Amino acid sequence: MSLLAPAFLFGLLAIGVPIWLHRLSSENPNRQPFSSVMFLEPGEPRRVLAKQLRYLLLFALRVGVLLLLALVFAGIALEGSLQNILSETARLHVIVMDRSASMAHGSRWERAQVIADTIVDGLDASDVVQVVAADRIIEVLAEPSLERAPIRQAINAAEPSLFRVDYGQLMSSMDSLLRGAELPVVLHILTDAQQSALPTRFADLAPRTSLELIVHNVSVSGEENWALDGLVWSALSGDLTANLRSYSEQDVERTVTLLLNGTEIAVQNISIEAGQTAQVNFMDVELSAGANQVVAELSPSDELSLDNERYLVVKQPIPRPILLVSSNNRNDASFFLTSALETLATQTYEIQRIFPTELASHSFENYVFVVIADAGALTENDSAVLSDFVGSGGAVFMALSQRSVGLNFVPITRHSLSSFSQFRAEQGGFLAVGNMDSSHSVLSQLEGLRTAKFYRHIPVDIEPIDTVLMRLEDGSPLLIEHPKGQGRVMIFTSSLNREWNDLPLQPVFVPFMAQLSSYMAGDDRISIDARLGSTLSSRAMGFSGGQIFAPDGQKALGLAGAGAGDEVIVDQIGFYEVLASGQTEFVAVNIDAQESDVTPMPANGFIRWNELGSTPVETTEGGIEMIDDASTDLWPWFLSLLLVVVIVESWVGNWHLRVRRGIAA
Repeated sequence: MSLLAPAFLFGLLAIGVPIWLHRLSSENPNRQPFSSVMFLEPGEPRRVLAKQLRYLLLFALRVGVLLLLALVFAGIALEGSLQNILSETARLHVIVMDRSASMAHGSRWERAQVIADTIVDGLDASDVVQVVAADRIIEVLAEPSLERAPIRQAINAAEPSLFRVDYGQLMSSMDSLLRGAELPVVLHILTDAQQSALPTRFADLAPRTSLELIVHNVSVSGEENWALDGLVWSALSGDLTANLRSYSEQDVERTVTLLLNGTEIAVQNISIEAGQTAQVNFMDVELSAGANQVVAELSPSDELSLDNERYLVVKQPIPRPILLVSSNNRNDASFFLTSALETLATQTYEIQRIFPTELASHSFENYVFVVIADAGALTENDSAVLSDFVGSGGAVFMALSQRSVGLNFVPITRHSLSSFSQFRAEQGGFLAVGNMDSSHSVLSQLEGLRTAKFYRHIPVDIEPIDTVLMRLEDGSPLLIEHPKGQGRVMIFTSSLNREWNDLPLQPVFVPFMAQLSSYMAGDDRISIDARLGSTLSSRAMGFSGGQIFAPDGQKALGLAGAGAGDEVIVDQIGFYEVLASGQTEFVAVNIDAQESDVTPMPANGFIRWNELGSTPVETTEGGIEMIDDASTDLWPWFLSLLLVVVIVESWVGNWHLRVRRGIAA
């Protein structure tokens, strides 16, 4: 029981008023007629203080009015259906249900629910129980209670999610949740003991609060799974490759079906050996212009159907022009650049080649970016024109080649240069690529660049705002990104022909130019996939605003609950649709591949985890008061009773007044 405004209880002091009145009121106001007393000697009056309460019924009613009035204003409420005093042996049993995607495998979830019900059945009447779900976050499904009905209801209503669980984060979250517990805690974790969910350090599984830990393994030996854990589009060949993985001890035959924009276009059968991986290649897939939705399906379905589909968005850009500025159309730098870009299956660019002298007469509005084969061919006027283009949001890729020798600074960016270009000191020597930022989209998965030999380059002094994406072995910058206004300039400190390096002859040159052109054109700004559990917003995709629809077709709610969905949590697998600025973009979301691995942790590891929380918990001294959280306001009932008591008090008070005045019969 609680009071919403306990300060009003000071009003109970007013009970003293009727006590004072009923003890001191002794004069009878009823006068009787009598003959003249003028000849009687007056006696000395005696004053007697009344020592007993009079009119007890009226007194009780008046005290009741004041008592009820104080309780009404104090806002009395009853917390729960009953106040309970727990015994010394009471425990708080916390049932944590692993709600990760792998728990949907076969009958794992049903076994977890049965174990949870069994735990509840075995509790003492004085034990308190709480139900918690664990996946991406910790969610309390049922607050601590002595009542068993809401606990069972929470267990039966829970379902597996699409997210994964990290056991280290789980234990850390439970420490925070149980830190203020007033009862000894018994922590029950119902999980499939997935090996892929183990933290890097086994010590992270140890609870940091005093509790008894019981881990229940709902997986059984012999469980198996087959999954599609990857779907990749090749920018060079235009092929789609589906990756399959076996978590089984037997060889099987499976079928992979490929759907493009909702239409089945190919079917292939594949043999998957026990515990191995396999690949299915779909060649010469013809994509439509714009965003394409690609789905690979694995059949027949197994006991974990969530990973039998893989989603991918492949963008086929509409042909757009690139301006290539070269002093000689027969220059092999132009030849290598043109050949590389024209061989790309996923990027269609129309390359227009001009002389530097023609720059002044060209408008750059229609070009996605500009390539300068040799920065030394630019005049001061050309540099000024291109500088304005970059400042307004354009992009320029510029190489330093033979005509750049002797320059004091780089055109457009004004970077300082050394007075001479540098050859390798020893005859026939070369420099290879040293450090490179592989996390950048330009250099992602391009380790083959390290095989290229650079015989000559021009040193560039780096500015604080620059990002050096690639360096040579001696530390000299090789690829520099320089922001300027709303645009950017990429500086390659060597040539794009065979005179200064052999990069154009390396197989990695074509994918390098593919990723570089995609970055310069801004194609990589549109996210085509997102991680389950991450946030997705139209602004992060380069739009000023828009709406996001989930794979189920419903408008995704924003983090603040707004229907506009400016930033949403990605909590479904499939294709999210983003509508903004008159455009429609799609984002693919897949299940975490780690959830496909149904392999349980080793038996000795499972035993060690249980032993980490086997420290006996201390019993409490005396009873501990536990109150159900659900509260019921009682002041309306007290208000109704107050009205009744006021009416009765008024009637009883009038009756006593009539008696004292001799009016009563």
